[in-house]
Amino acid sequence: MRQIVFASGKGGTGKTTLAALGAHLAAVTGGITLADCDVEAANLPIALKARITRRDPFAGGAKAVIDAEVCRGCGACQPACRFSALAAGDDFFRAHAFVVDPWACEGCGACVPKCLDGAIRMEPSPAGEVFSAETVVGSMAFGQLLPGEDLSGKLVTEVRARARELAESRRSELMLIDGPPGVGCPAIASITNADLLVAVTEPTVSGEHDLVRLVALARRLGVRTAVVLNKADLSATGASRIRDRVAAEGLELLGEVPFDPALADLLAGLAEGADATAAAGPGFDAARAVWQAVREVVLAVAPTGNHQ
Repeated sequence: MRQIVFASGKGGTGKTTLAALGAHLAAVTGGITLADCDVEAANLPIALKARITRRDPFAGGAKAVIDAEVCRGCGACQPACRFSALAAGDDFFRAHAFVVDPWACEGCGACVPKCLDGAIRMEPSPAGEVFSAETVVGSMAFGQLLPGEDLSGKLVTEVRARARELAESRRSELMLIDGPPGVGCPAIASITNADLLVAVTEPTVSGEHDLVRLVALARRLGVRTAVVLNKADLSATGASRIRDRVAAEGLELLGEVPFDPALADLLAGLAEGADATAAAGPGFDAARAVWQAVREVVLAVAPTGNHQ
C-alpha cells in the first residue's frame, strides 16, 4: 500500500481542497483509505461529508488528582509544585482539602511522594478522540485534540494507525493523508515513512518561505517531495518566484491550479455522490492533471515498507 501526504508549510494554501479532489479522482480507479492528520482542525471530514462510525478516547498525560476524603490539608504538597497547580479548596464541607488546577498541572508527579497520607494519585487525562468514518470515496480516520492539550504528534500517529487498520480490512491499495500545516510535531508524524509528500503552496512570499521549511523537513525525513502551486493566477510575480524556487530546490512541479470559486460547490456535489468523471471546470481540470502526475510519480517507485 502506498501513502501520499498532502501538506503545506502554512495554512490556507488549499491542501485540503486538493486532497479531497484527489480522493474523488483516486476512487475512480481503485479503493482508497483516507486519514486527516490535522488533529487540531480536521477539515477533510467536512469536505467529504464523512459519517462517523466509531469514536475512541485518546488519553493524554497523567495529571495529579487529590482525594478530598483523605486529604487533611497539611499543605506539604504545595511547595513541591513548580507550576502553582495546588491550592487550598473553597468547598465549605471540605475546606481542609487541597485541589488541583488541571490546566496548570504538568503531570510531573513531584507532589505525590510529598503526601504522607497517600491522598494524591496520578491519573491519565483525556486529550482527544480518534474517529473512524465512511465517505462516498472510502473509509476515513481522523482525530480531534481537545483545547489546551499538547500531544498532537502522538494523536496523529494514532490516526495513521487507525487508517492503516481500515485500509488492511478493506484491502485498499492507496492511503491518502491530509496533513497539518507547518513543520511541527503533527507534520513530522504525518510525513514520516510516506511514499510521497505533495507540498501545496501559493504564490506569496510566506508561501515560498514556508514551502522551503517543509521541503527541508521532508529531506531530513527522507521522504520524496513534489510541489503543487495552488491559486497560481492570483499573482504572476508570486507564481514566478515559486517556479524559480522549485527549480532551485531541484523539485518537480506537478502542476498549477487556478483560483476557482466554483470548486466549493463542485466538492459539495461530489461529496453527495456526483460522478467525478463528469466534473469539469478550470480548477477541477487542473486538479485532475495534478492527480495524474501524482499517480505517475508514486507508481514509478516501490512502496515504502516501514509505514507507520
